[in-house]
Amino acid sequence: MFTGVMKTISLAWLLETLILGAFWQSAKSQSDGDFRLNVSIPGSNLKKLEVFFVEKWGPVCANNWQLRESMVLCNQLGFQFVGSWGPDAEDQGVQGNLGYVNCQGDESSILDCSHMKRTNTSGPYCLVSGVVAMTCVETRGQGAQVSFVDGDASTEGRVEVRFQNGDTTFVYSICDEGWDLADADIACTTEEPPNGPALEAVGGSYFGEHPSASGSNEQFDGYLASGLQCDASATYENLIGCPNSGWFPKNCNKNAGVKCQRKPDALPMNITLIDGTSNYEGFVKVTLSDTASGSICSQKVLTLREGDVVCRSLGYGYALSVSEGKSSLQPVVFDLHCDGNEQSLTECVFNAGGNCDRGNTLEAKVTCSGPLEANKYPVELTDQLGARDKKGLLRVFRDGRWGTVCKTGWTKEDAQVVCRQLGYSSVVSYVSEDESGSGPIYLSNVDCDGTEQSLDQCQHDGLGGHEGCSHMMDVYVECGSAMMVCNAILIAALASLAKFLSSQ
Repeated sequence: MFTGVMKTISLAWLLETLILGAFWQSAKSQSDGDFRLNVSIPGSNLKKLEVFFVEKWGPVCANNWQLRESMVLCNQLGFQFVGSWGPDAEDQGVQGNLGYVNCQGDESSILDCSHMKRTNTSGPYCLVSGVVAMTCVETRGQGAQVSFVDGDASTEGRVEVRFQNGDTTFVYSICDEGWDLADADIACTTEEPPNGPALEAVGGSYFGEHPSASGSNEQFDGYLASGLQCDASATYENLIGCPNSGWFPKNCNKNAGVKCQRKPDALPMNITLIDGTSNYEGFVKVTLSDTASGSICSQKVLTLREGDVVCRSLGYGYALSVSEGKSSLQPVVFDLHCDGNEQSLTECVFNAGGNCDRGNTLEAKVTCSGPLEANKYPVELTDQLGARDKKGLLRVFRDGRWGTVCKTGWTKEDAQVVCRQLGYSSVVSYVSEDESGSGPIYLSNVDCDGTEQSLDQCQHDGLGGHEGCSHMMDVYVECGSAMMVCNAILIAALASLAKFLSSQ
């Protein structure tokens, strides 16, 4: 009997020792500053974030907690990226173990960020913001929305990345450090909907800066990443899935941009100009196949955007005018629409069949500028519909496309030169606060004395130099009365002269 009692006591003592040992081992395994995603929130995939301080686990207050803090935490826990984050507002007013966290984004630990932590006597209170709830994932880029902004079409622009947190959208740029065609190619082909391959990777804030005056529900938060190292042979969820040299870089001040090829129709297309007085004008003849050759139906009136694409694809500069008439051809292309930045008509939207039932079957005719000198900057003023006028957004033609001018340093003398170049004798207005364009920003700090014959004779920061400019700062000009000779006639004459000289 005594032996049985001893066995019972020994077993009880052993069980108690094991339980206490496990408890103390568990307690010893925790140390101040340990983090965990612990309690699931009903109806959500989020888990409450807890930190261990003063021998107890407690929540982290959500005041100021955003993507930067979430990225640091997920990397600290060994994850690749943030799944989602947001406050658990039901826990308002509780006392937290950590609060007022403010990270730059490149720290290795949350405790390297500025913060307030629990002491032996008290901790921060999670007031209106509640406590942090979030998830971490193994796949980079989850939840990121990559888009192109301030280009002439959806196939180009400044690369921006958006994250949604409740009603607020956080917007980031990509640093142009190390930005190359492989990176741009991933950006183009993984955007939704996907584009064709990248035509060009552009840096130097080619499409301008993100405007500082964002909408109330959109917050620009700087640069998300630099030194992207995309691999053409790898598969990524989006651009943010590529490896990079660092999140939230501090020393970057130029953003990355892309020009993507539009996914073209499978139908090949060759074009020429016929029945004109020079090689640079005429009806647009389109050859789709050995048996399908003809004109472009002008039932949907074409604009200078379509004309620019015709001239660009032929190497003839840009469109001076687009008109319509009756040719010796029969229409084979219908409902043509271009954004204006396409490299050829194949990338535009069109139908290869239909009926041209507008009156007497009018067809598209284009007059191109002809080849332009490399150091010349043709200019135009366009209204909101893209039509050229004596007033509107100032645009400069360079490298086969139109771009804008930043109003930093812009004066009446500068506008006088523009109006003179366009064939007008005076300036009515040279400043507007509400005009904004798209595409590249070519010039800023233009400095003319007012006597120059064209804008390319003035001083400026250099082609593409536009530090701190966004399209909200584009120049608007209104000119006065016309002089005897207009800019279009001058350019046409120069084109004819160039053709004559090339034939000698």
